[in-house]
Amino acid sequence: MNVVNEQRIHSNRDGATGRAAAGFSLVEALIGSTILVISILGFAASTLGSHDLSRRVEERGIALQTLGRFVERIRADPDWAGLYARLRPLSQESAGDATLSRHCVDTTLATQAAATYYPDFDVPAVLGTVTFLVQVPVKTDAGVAALREDEVAPRYGLPHDLNGDGVIDGNSRDADYRALPIVVRLRWQRVGKPTSEVILATWLRGDR
Repeated sequence: MNVVNEQRIHSNRDGATGRAAAGFSLVEALIGSTILVISILGFAASTLGSHDLSRRVEERGIALQTLGRFVERIRADPDWAGLYARLRPLSQESAGDATLSRHCVDTTLATQAAATYYPDFDVPAVLGTVTFLVQVPVKTDAGVAALREDEVAPRYGLPHDLNGDGVIDGNSRDADYRALPIVVRLRWQRVGKPTSEVILATWLRGDR
């Protein structure tokens, strides 16, 4: 009788141990699967993030190249004397930059299609919708808005002798400027993506 009881006790212990081992194996498998899934998701997120970053860097590079081409197109404009008069009506300033001292992205400013400035200028389709804004300095004196070399506008590098006569005064230089400061903005947006913008401040010079 004692032998039988001992056999039953051993049998129960062996069964409990087996069930416990099976239980531990299941828990370990679940933990391992969870870790694997988390690792895969993390790798996928990292890969997607890296791809998105690469795409944005590539887009920005293309945008900067396009902006550079656009500025060169302005430099090549044969109507040097009338350039300021054509650019001024489309120019506008950021409401939050009363001192004209910053070169910040401002998507509230109205931009124009490239064809508005130059019908022969093409833009890369990869950037989606591409628009431009050419900003020029405008100072109002006695109710008359004009290009004035005594304007305090660090964004444009003013005050500056614009007509090269060796004097910085408050007279209009619309008709005799030999140097013209501009700020050019290129804005692009792909479907479903946020708007992006690059900015370039430069000088145009000459008597073309």
